[in-house]
Amino acid sequence: HEAALKKHLEEWRRVIFFQNSVFFSARPVPGLSLEALPVGGGGAAGGGKGGASRADGIPLVGGGNGSPASAGGEAVTVIEGGAYGIPLEMMTKAERDKRTSQPQQQQQQQQQQVEESMRELTLDLRCANCAKAFTDDKGLLQHCKETGHFPVGKEEVVPPTKELFVQYANVVLNRAMGERMARWGREYIDPQKFHEPTDKFQKPLGVRIFRAYTCEFNLHKPNPNPETPCRLGLTVDLRAKLMRTKSLLDLLCEGQGGSHPERVTYDAKTIAAIKRRWNNEVVIATYDKRCYSIMDILFDQSPSSLPVQGLGISHAQYFAQKKKITLKYPNAKPMIQVQGRNDQPIYLPAEVVCANELDPQIRAKLPLVASYTPRIRHEAIEEMRRYLLPGAQKSQGGGLLPALGIGLLDERVVVNVTKLPLPVIVAAGVRIPEGQGGNWAPLTAKANYNANPNKVVQMNVVVVYHKSIKSSYQSVYKRVADMIRHHNATYQFGSKPFGVVEAGDMNQHWGAIERYFGGTKLPDNVFVLDLARPPRGQSNDPAYGAVKCFLAKGGFLSQFVNFQTHDHGRSRDARDEKKSTTILSGVARQILSKCGVRVWWVTIPKEVPLPAVFVG
Repeated sequence: HEAALKKHLEEWRRVIFFQNSVFFSARPVPGLSLEALPVGGGGAAGGGKGGASRADGIPLVGGGNGSPASAGGEAVTVIEGGAYGIPLEMMTKAERDKRTSQPQQQQQQQQQQVEESMRELTLDLRCANCAKAFTDDKGLLQHCKETGHFPVGKEEVVPPTKELFVQYANVVLNRAMGERMARWGREYIDPQKFHEPTDKFQKPLGVRIFRAYTCEFNLHKPNPNPETPCRLGLTVDLRAKLMRTKSLLDLLCEGQGGSHPERVTYDAKTIAAIKRRWNNEVVIATYDKRCYSIMDILFDQSPSSLPVQGLGISHAQYFAQKKKITLKYPNAKPMIQVQGRNDQPIYLPAEVVCANELDPQIRAKLPLVASYTPRIRHEAIEEMRRYLLPGAQKSQGGGLLPALGIGLLDERVVVNVTKLPLPVIVAAGVRIPEGQGGNWAPLTAKANYNANPNKVVQMNVVVVYHKSIKSSYQSVYKRVADMIRHHNATYQFGSKPFGVVEAGDMNQHWGAIERYFGGTKLPDNVFVLDLARPPRGQSNDPAYGAVKCFLAKGGFLSQFVNFQTHDHGRSRDARDEKKSTTILSGVARQILSKCGVRVWWVTIPKEVPLPAVFVG
């Protein structure tokens, strides 16, 4: 009896969905009579039906009248309800006309007919008593014979608003995906399916890449004909979610020479440095993919030594019993204090969290290792189709969506697409061949603008360099100046910069620039070339915005070169040298463009109606 009751409750939990102050149920709730609810009682769910016999609703919890009391003093009262079908927008014109133009008497007669027809058996291949759908009537009738259940029949329903209907459909969709996938932010992933990319030497990049599904229902019209009803359309998008393969514990141990996690020790100086580096950083819990902000790091506690407040067990025992996770290093210090709900502290073992921020070299490779081809995106759509087909999923009685009446038409949404011809791309006055339209930037490196030598403007360049690249900034400047000179454009850099500023991090960066420009008499045509190196662990220079703002207010053109992306002063091999040349040639063209050279332009195809805005 207890097992049957538990199964019965699980079936009900599967088809009841809470959404803010509203809850949806896929079938009538026993004991919650809609006739007992007031009409238009102000609830968020929309109008109910029947007469108003209880003006203040039906108390479920803490409301007296036999309702169970809540230990926390909460009260839950149902003030309004309704039995809904599909919105008017999804009905045919004939169905809408019947709903909106019938006289009151005809509506009452139709209601009586509906009530009488409810006694007749109408099969739509769904069970009315549990969340199961079937591919044919034989399977449905066999199920009903074995369980004593009944098929879904006709019932009196009212059309909801389209917003309410779409909200319900998406709540059910999220529940269906959550039954078979793990939620990660707004997306869903299969935790068991991932790949670990490698570099060209087959060395792992240190990340795992998961396919993350984003799905959403919305109404759409198959064609613009006003008499055509809307349909429920499913949009499927595939994104990449990345997680480091090394935990925070691994990173801390590597910093201590790779010692065994349970034997490593930290001195006071190291502890202070680690806290400066990691406090307030965001980390990901590897077991449920939730993100947390680090509040503190406890170097005097381990999962085995730190008890869980109110449970009388250690964190190691808690993870083994509640999370079904056996920690590999239960005696390893430290414990990570993160911010939970309502700003309450939560303590996590360092081996089950990893850093959220990716290394700059990995970020640079993301377009290659974490993007999906049309074929893979097609596979994602096919995977989501299984959620809408009766019998396609075997566990938990089959797919939740078809069991609740959301099925699939075997067709794709057809969208008209106009393929535009390749526009005419002109670089340095030379038209790019159509065969190179997808990769024409390299040709611009050879551009010759044939400027009149008598009209060439020599820019007065102020070079700002980070103190860590003091030995190489001159050679980098010379390379950029030579590349600009090679284009024979109207604007040129001299063989030596007009001025040089050594800078550091943050306020030592913008402060050095402010002091130089505040105390130096400057000529016309000043251009600032800033050779920046962001602080360790950051891909972009935090001082960038402040420096750009200061220079722009003074009317000075400027160009940053990020030495974190690539160290242009230290090329280890020919491949490094080629990468540096590619980046710096782009910098040279960017400088010319800022000075006023039209580096390249395109013609707008005549098929594009004007005015137009291009986003890309």
